[in-house]
Amino acid sequence: MYRLCYVVLLLSSVVNAQTLERSFALELSPQYGSQRISGTNNATFSQLDRLDSLEQGGFSYGVGVVYESRVDRIGYTTGLRFTHLGYSIAEQPQPGVGGGSFTEEVRANYLALPFELNFYQDATERDRVMFFLGVGVQYHLGTHTERTTFRDGQEVGREELADDALEYRGFVTSLTTGIGYDRKLSADWAIRFQPTFQFFLNGNLRPGDTTIANRNFYQVGLRVVVRRLFI
Repeated sequence: MYRLCYVVLLLSSVVNAQTLERSFALELSPQYGSQRISGTNNATFSQLDRLDSLEQGGFSYGVGVVYESRVDRIGYTTGLRFTHLGYSIAEQPQPGVGGGSFTEEVRANYLALPFELNFYQDATERDRVMFFLGVGVQYHLGTHTERTTFRDGQEVGREELADDALEYRGFVTSLTTGIGYDRKLSADWAIRFQPTFQFFLNGNLRPGDTTIANRNFYQVGLRVVVRRLFI
């Protein structure tokens, strides 16, 4: 972490001394999110296989405020990004309740401090393409699980489950990569479309004595960026 901060500060001082372009930007990222399940010492193969068959990803999104600096064909992006993601658990029998079943929706929120290296190629004076690769430190804001119960196929209630027995990681790291197309709308404004992939390098839980499985979240989506340019 200290090395990353040092690299950011060093690159910032070098780049800003000979900057070609800088911008502040707002981002919106509709995404498909899912998770990779990994086992712990308490898990059996049949337990992990059952979890994998029941859980599925779905719609997620991100919003952000970022700063970008560019010199010639290289630059960097940093800022703050909020990510909302999660997964759903398919309907399954409710133990001890005749004719009872339930589904669950798990939703997690993270706030990230990203740092991405950008590599540009100008196509025209107003158009460019880019490739980027970066890392992020994700702070866990909270996770909520909503259970919907059914009796003989009819919904009978919803409740938010307590997660006192779960210990979520306060910080996780992520890897982000993608490509982008950037179009200058005027001397002061530009818009960018970035197909993006993000993978959480750590599981969402701290392994404990009762932890069966951990989940590494990932998202695939389109990042739409509106940039305000200045020098």
